[in-house]
Amino acid sequence: MSVINKVLKDLDRRGQQPFSKRAASSAVERRSSHRLGLWLLALMLLIVLALVVFWWQSRSENTMTVTESEPAEMPKLQERVEPFIDTAVIEVPAERTPRSESDSRQSSEIVSQDLASVVIPETEPEKVEKTEPMPEEPVVATKETENEAQKGGEFSKQPVQLSPAEISAQHIEKAQKAQQQGRLTSAEDHWRKALAVTPENKEVRKKLAALQFGRNKVSQALTTLEAGFKLNPDDFEFRLLSARILEKEARPAAALSLLKQATPDADVYPEYVQKQALLAQAQGDYKAAADAYQRLLESEPEQGRWYLGKAVAQQEFAPEAAVASYQEAFKRIKHQPTLDFIEQQITSLQVTEAGEQ
Repeated sequence: MSVINKVLKDLDRRGQQPFSKRAASSAVERRSSHRLGLWLLALMLLIVLALVVFWWQSRSENTMTVTESEPAEMPKLQERVEPFIDTAVIEVPAERTPRSESDSRQSSEIVSQDLASVVIPETEPEKVEKTEPMPEEPVVATKETENEAQKGGEFSKQPVQLSPAEISAQHIEKAQKAQQQGRLTSAEDHWRKALAVTPENKEVRKKLAALQFGRNKVSQALTTLEAGFKLNPDDFEFRLLSARILEKEARPAAALSLLKQATPDADVYPEYVQKQALLAQAQGDYKAAADAYQRLLESEPEQGRWYLGKAVAQQEFAPEAAVASYQEAFKRIKHQPTLDFIEQQITSLQVTEAGEQ
């Protein structure tokens, strides 16, 4: 009892009763604050647990993404390897491993390309859940392509051999362009190269000679033409061209001498025989002129001008034959001044013959 009394007295000093409302409220507040702390601790644990679970899930997803993305990067690696592929031989393994659809599509694209050859680098087979075996026919086609590619590769390593006609055609094109642009030296060089590979090409030889003559290279032009008629003695065109050049260079005797070296048929080369007749008459070689006109008459017997030329040539060494030729010319020529000239010549020859008798 003494202890209780002491407590009560102590309370009385503080002005507080043992079972007052204030004491009860403070006890309730202590209990509620204790419960609130427990709830806060539980909430913090839940938040930490949620963060741990979220971190674990995100880590698992990243791992799956990396694992799945690795096969997708394989084409990039292949693209980097392809430029360094050796193009010698297609190596086909004896035992084929199953390939995926993407690999089949890639191999078919390689076969379809017109490559000389391809070497497939050894790579680890990809792990694919579903695979389809390659059909047999594409493999056979690949082997045939391999043989063809090997042959094609061997031929591609050899230089392309052009025919003389193709080489000449290239130089002819370059010569024509250079000549049109006024680059005559370059044009002449290409004409020479074209003629060197096809010496039988008459047009190239004539183009070269004409260009040389136009550039005052007369001796070179004559040499070019001379090589032509020496190469083919039955072709009289180069002789005629040479004679015309000599005539323009005031060398008619040399031109006549060149033409007299051949006697072509007047039916085939009438201009050749006519030039020979005119040059012979101008040089006073009347017999050669008369012979040339006679060959022209055999080719064209109704041409009065050939009779007239023959008569003029015969007048110098055979007057009686000349009168007969003049009379034949008079029958065929319609040009009045020429007819008057023929009558004068006939009269003159007849008077000369009468005086001699």
